[in-house]
Amino acid sequence: MRNVSRSCSFALVFAPLNNVVSYSKRLLFVDDEDSIRAMLPLILQGHGFDVKTAASVPEALQEIQSSKFDVLLSDLNIGEPGDGYEVIRAVRQANPGCVAIILTAYPYVEGALESIRHEIDDYFAKPADIDALIATLQKRLAARLPY
Repeated sequence: MRNVSRSCSFALVFAPLNNVVSYSKRLLFVDDEDSIRAMLPLILQGHGFDVKTAASVPEALQEIQSSKFDVLLSDLNIGEPGDGYEVIRAVRQANPGCVAIILTAYPYVEGALESIRHEIDDYFAKPADIDALIATLQKRLAARLPY
């Protein structure tokens, strides 16, 4: 579909084909467990995500400073120093529109309440249901599309 203005310039407006919406899927995955950090990114890549990983808070903060991410998927208890909330604060400062999801092996009510205070988009207990996680990531990303 073409939209031509009368002022000597024109703009092309493209409608998605077959109602397929495309969006960027740059994801930072932060977890201190080697096995999860090796396995989950492969699954996410299989669903079209461009995944970078970090094993610690300082490593995650460095990635956030050097790259822009659409999604942060972070363990809550990453180890010393810091935690997943510190990573969330950093990514929100660098990119307020970034989808932020917490993964934790130690879910508890206070942690869920703290996640609400930090405006986390979602909170998953390990082991996470992969299909539910992928669906949530895609839904949250689609909801952040500019119109």
